[in-house]
Parts: sequence; C-alpha cells; structure tokens
Amino acid sequence: MTMNKVNIRKHSLYTLFALLLFISFEPPLFANSENIEEYAQLPSVPYPTENPFSEEKRILGKILFWDEQLSTDNTMACGTCHMPSVNGADKRQALFPGYDNTLNTKDDTLGSPGVVLRNPNGQPVKHPIFNLAPQATGRTAQPFFLGIWANSNFWDGRAQSQFIDPDTGKIAIKQGGALENQALGPLMSTVEMAKQGQTAEEVSFKLQQSAPLALASNFTPDIEKALATFSTYPSLFQNAFGDSTITLKRIAFAIATYERTLIADQTPWDEMVKNNKPLPYIENLGWEFFKQHECNSCHKPPLFTDNKFYNIGIQGQNADAGHQIISLDDKDIGAMKVPSLRNTGLKINYMHTGNFHTLEDVIDAYAEVPFKNIASKLPNGEEYNFQFTEMQRRALIAFLSQSLTDPRVKSETFPFDRPTLQWESNTTINSAPRIIKDANIKLSSLGYPEITWNTEINGQEHKTRYSIEIVRNNNVHFWVTTSPFKDFTAEKGEKYTYKLTSNSNKLDGNSNIELVIETPSNTFRLVWLLIIMVLFIFILLYRKR
Repeated sequence: MTMNKVNIRKHSLYTLFALLLFISFEPPLFANSENIEEYAQLPSVPYPTENPFSEEKRILGKILFWDEQLSTDNTMACGTCHMPSVNGADKRQALFPGYDNTLNTKDDTLGSPGVVLRNPNGQPVKHPIFNLAPQATGRTAQPFFLGIWANSNFWDGRAQSQFIDPDTGKIAIKQGGALENQALGPLMSTVEMAKQGQTAEEVSFKLQQSAPLALASNFTPDIEKALATFSTYPSLFQNAFGDSTITLKRIAFAIATYERTLIADQTPWDEMVKNNKPLPYIENLGWEFFKQHECNSCHKPPLFTDNKFYNIGIQGQNADAGHQIISLDDKDIGAMKVPSLRNTGLKINYMHTGNFHTLEDVIDAYAEVPFKNIASKLPNGEEYNFQFTEMQRRALIAFLSQSLTDPRVKSETFPFDRPTLQWESNTTINSAPRIIKDANIKLSSLGYPEITWNTEINGQEHKTRYSIEIVRNNNVHFWVTTSPFKDFTAEKGEKYTYKLTSNSNKLDGNSNIELVIETPSNTFRLVWLLIIMVLFIFILLYRKR
C-alpha cells in the first residue's frame, strides 16, 4: 500500500511537471492541431430580392434608426435600446415582474425601459404595474447584429421570414424578410415606442413634418452629408425610393438595409481564420476548451449561433413561454433563440432575463442549471452540465470577452458610429428652462390648422429644436419638434383649442400657450380647392404662351 502511494505521488509530480513544461512554451496551445479552414468566415450578406441594397436606403435607415421622433412621444429611438458599445443591446435596465405580476419579488427579470402607456389619443393611462412611469419590456434587448442570417428574429422568433406589407396586406418579401419584420415590431409596440392604436397614417404624418434627427446631436459624417442635401423626410424617401411617400413598408425596408451593413467581422478570431494569425495564448486555450466542451454545438462558428431555440433551464414552468408562443408546440415552452457570442464581452447583462451580469455568472449557470427537468437536451442528446476548472473558466472568459470583440463595435466607429441621443445629453440647452413664444395659428391652404412658434432658452431666441407637446381640446396629444405643425387629423367645421407645452422638466410660466381656431366646412374646402386648381391651370396656360 505504501509503495502504491509513493508511485502515485511520483506519477502525479511527473504529470504536473510535464503540464507546466507544456504550457510554458510561447506558441499557442493546439495551434496546428486542426485545419483552420473548416471554420469559414462570415457568409455574404443576403439581401431579399424585393429589398436590394442601395446607399440611399442605408443612410435613410440609419437616420430613422437613431431618430427619437419615430416614437409617439419623442422619447425612444430604435437605437435607444440598441447601443453598439454594449453589443447592440441596452445600456439601461428596468425591472419587469415575473409571472406573479408583482415587482420586487424573486421572479422579477430585467428588461428595457419603454414608453408611458398611452391611449389612442396619446393621453397617459395608469398601468396596473408601472402606473404612469415608463413601462418595462419583458425581456432584455437583443443585439441586432447578426440577425442578418436568421430566418426568424427576436428571442421567441416572432419576426418571421415572410414580410407582409402592413398597409396593403400583400406579401412584400416572400423569404428573407425577418429583419424587416423585426424593424416594425418595436415601432408599433405600445410598450416600446407607440401609443395604443398607433396607425400607419399617424407615423407617416409625423415624419412628413419632422426635421430628421431634430432631437439628436453629434451627427456622423455620412448623416451630415445626407442631411446637407436632403433636409426633410419626404426628400430622403424620394431619394431612396423614387417618390416622397412615407409608409411602414418603406421604413422597414430602409432600417433593415442599414442593419444589413452592420457586419462585426473584424474580431481577433476572424483574423485568426483569415490570416491564420494565432490568438494570444490564454484566448487560444479558451477557444480549445470552447470546442472540447461542445459550446460550439449551439454557438456555431462563424456566426457563433445556430439560430435555433432551446430552453436552458434558467426559468421555471410558469415563466416566459418563449418560442412555444410562435410554434404552438409544447416542447418549445421556455425555448429562446441562441444569441450570437460575437461581441458578447461588451454586454452588461446576459440571457433573456438579464439576471446574469458577467460571463462568470453565465458559465456558473450552465454548471448548475436550476430547472433541469424542463431544459432542452443538447444537440448530442446530453443534459446541460458544463463543469469547468478555474483555469478553464479564465481561459473561456478571455476567449469570449476578447477574441470575439470587433474593435469598431466597442469604439462605435463606422459602420457602427451613431449620433448622440437627447436622453444622453446633459448640455445647458437640455437642462435650461425653455419658453415657447410668438405662437400663432392659421388655416393652411388645404384648410387644416397650422401652428407656428419660436423658441427661447435663458432669455435668448434659440434655433435648437426640442420636443413640444400639443394637446387639442378633445384630448388628442401630438409631439412635435419643428415649426410649423399641421393638424391633418382635424375634422371639417369644428372649433379647436390647442395648448402648447415644452417637454422640459423646467417650464417657464409663459410656456403654456392656448390657440383657438375654427376649421372650414366641407363646402368651403371644396371652393378653396377649386380656386387653387383654377389658378394652377391659369399658370400652366400662361407659361405655354
């Protein structure tokens, strides 16, 4: 027995010595142990036949993506929840109640702050959970990078491949339109960006009168160049689509075109594949452990996702139903789309619940799955049970946090550059009292109420635009930034009172302005249109002479 113990000790010492000698060499471990070509670079970007690439659509999509005026109350842009520097996810966090619908209990999850619940008129409505505060989304914001190659998007896959034009009900993209569907989801969501009953016409009317990115600052060079020539949304849509008509379909087409240019393919891992340039030692070791433990069975290179849906057992049976809502198959209860691990080291929380704040937390979750009884099986049929040594953990985290990070995403440089949104800015202009002055109302040439105004900050007239709320006497709310505002929803032969109020937290007593006007009857409008038509014909005839 004593000899056996001695032999075992000797064997252990020899093994330890060999291991230390092995890992002391500078060249990366396993550098030549595989054919690196088996890991292809990212595939080419698939553009739907019905929505081919154009630079005009890309820049329009970029402007729309970062414009807070796309939301009903001017508080949310698509980019508000999708910042490149945190991997296209959200810097902000909000608490969402779990299945008990009660905040501050153990089943709470994290989501993104959204908008205040508003009825079809735009009036704030008391939410049963959030009251009059901004609502929270039920899941964390997913990075929008690399949804390009997916047949369905969102955690549950509800943004499907076929895109239906919401205005006509006809198929606009037969296949490959998941990004277009994803783009319209938040825009019409009463939690994320819209009031209840938001219509396509309301979105169109608002953009027609909005100066692009009126609430943003620090424009990127490509945005500055575009707005120098096309300073209105109608002109931007004219440039991108051939005429100035603004529709939900065109908004989706433009945003999706922009998103398809956000290819994060300049990571150290990509350089290794492309040039056979080795990763640093510890990161390469993590890459080897990543494969050995079959993390790549679901997070398949080069996308580092298989774009499928699994339940990894982090929530119980009564929690989020996930993909089952879409598939209607009970085996998909709790299943969520596998996120890409590219740029995952930039995130501030993980999983659809947001309850994991570090990669260490994620690795621990896979080692100790809380709800194994309802978790999916791995593709090889085994259960989730990843056990790592401390060295393996450190190597994996080094690989995930460094080797898969594109420096352009981290630093928000082109094509991942962006303007500064209003909520991010703490300038004197944004914090100072704002006064609406010289407000006036008249009838437009078509008989609609038209309101004009000037702005003043700290006693000085200022051309910087900011959000103004206009409330009509029948409790219809509008949010505007640009004078003039035309009320296209006004009905014929009605008398209206409009109240104008600055959305600043610091309001001057003179900022609340009332304007009264009576719209013409239908007969008056017809006569007015007839006069305009006669004048138009007269001008044409005069020019021909």
